[in-house]
Amino acid sequence: MTTIILPRFLPKLDLGDPTDPTSIYSDYDNIEEQGSTTLSDQEYIDRSLEENQFWLRIMMEHAFFLRAGLPPDATRLIKQAEQFETIFEKQLDLAYKTPADPVQISKLNEDTLVLTHKIALFKQNVMEESFCKLRGFNFPLLIDHVRREAVYFLKTLKQIQSRREHPVTDDVIDENIFFLQIMADHSKFIAHLLDPQEETLINISRDFGKQFELLVYQARNLDFGSPSTEVMRDQLTIYKGAALELRAFKEQATKLIENCQVRSILDPKLASHVTREAAKFLSIIDKLESRL
Repeated sequence: MTTIILPRFLPKLDLGDPTDPTSIYSDYDNIEEQGSTTLSDQEYIDRSLEENQFWLRIMMEHAFFLRAGLPPDATRLIKQAEQFETIFEKQLDLAYKTPADPVQISKLNEDTLVLTHKIALFKQNVMEESFCKLRGFNFPLLIDHVRREAVYFLKTLKQIQSRREHPVTDDVIDENIFFLQIMADHSKFIAHLLDPQEETLINISRDFGKQFELLVYQARNLDFGSPSTEVMRDQLTIYKGAALELRAFKEQATKLIENCQVRSILDPKLASHVTREAAKFLSIIDKLESRL
């Protein structure tokens, strides 16, 4: 089991081994007694392909962003990032070509788990080495952000591989806490990557960051009680409204950046990347609403 020790102001993370039954990724092996439901073959196939096709592209792009932000003398890390770009591009291509057969899908999932576990460790390593060692242009929050997304993907795919689904109350809380924080991070990144002269867009981004941080706080409060279905529906409506507004802002910002109508150091690929993650969050909210 691989334990990564981080600087004192960062949490200690034990990634474990995705094939090890004692790993944190086996959290879902024991959820059957907690009110979970079993996925049908078709649900298993659909969910597997959806998550692989979305997150493998995200992981590939993470490798690109990290590589672009590394200093030129970080040759070892740059080479590793390039290798991850290539590996995940190939796995993404495979995710679109894998037949809709449970056995083939299971093999796809297992291979993806191993690859994603490796890139999670790579991101952890970049975060450690960036602490007063590598300067570059990767914000520490950005590195931690992409690490958290890798761990989320691992846990999500491991759950699907178990063919079980969390009780809806648990998912309403856990999924929203995760994605609301991701949206808050995106807003902060945008604010800091815009040129200082773009005061209007910077202020809008900062306001979104504050709004989503507040929503994270509210979502965490749900975890301390037993929220009714009505309360959960109301919260999902609030989250959806905020996510729709943020996605619209990201879409507008992406177009402005692509058309060179705004001053920034934002790569258009990053702008598109965070917009797609907002759309992913909205699709999850829709699915949670349909389960309530």
